[in-house]
Amino acid sequence: GKSTLAQMVTIQTALRFDESVLVVSAEMDVETFTNRSISALTSIPYDNIHNAELYDGMLKDFAEAQHKFSKLKIHIEDKQKPTIAEIHSYARKARRKYKKLGCIVVDYLQLVRDPSKKDRYQEVSSISRDLKALAKEFNCPVIALAQLNRESEKGKRPKASDLKESGQIEQDADQIILVHPINGEDELPTGVTEIIVAKNRHGKRGVTRVKDRLDICRFVAIVEGGVL
Repeated sequence: GKSTLAQMVTIQTALRFDESVLVVSAEMDVETFTNRSISALTSIPYDNIHNAELYDGMLKDFAEAQHKFSKLKIHIEDKQKPTIAEIHSYARKARRKYKKLGCIVVDYLQLVRDPSKKDRYQEVSSISRDLKALAKEFNCPVIALAQLNRESEKGKRPKASDLKESGQIEQDADQIILVHPINGEDELPTGVTEIIVAKNRHGKRGVTRVKDRLDICRFVAIVEGGVL
């Protein structure tokens, strides 16, 4: 769910606000990210796009969305296990391309490397601090996805302290947003996910519930009597 949420933020930042976004995608390649984005824009199931099964007007909708996506100011780098130095280089490259960066998305923090550190805890802590510095250098938000370390507490609502491999992430972050799929609550429909603002240095914390439509790579609002 965390990649889906970050992808939605990326699309909305570029589409609604006409801001440029650098996506450092260590987990999926450019084609996958693009096709997932087109699925979200068109509501064509991702499986149909991935398997090239487009029919009943889907092909036209896909082509139009593909053209629209290509015009958005989204720069994607998909190297596996990039170093923090490479991320700085990608950011400079994107800034030259667009003149200004509106947002940087890193998917995800634990896949980034810092070869100067031998201990994994120190490495993740150093990367967290460097991403904080990156936000200041480029004067834009850095959204760093991260894994949670909570295998022994499956089913429980996650906390900011569950961030994997380093408490430095919790300390450095201005905001921490946790994605928590809810399972096993009889009064709720299937596919409900909690979006938890666990830390907000400049505002309120809180929880909202959304419907996950992972088949079309997005979340949708829950309204009385159904979904929006």
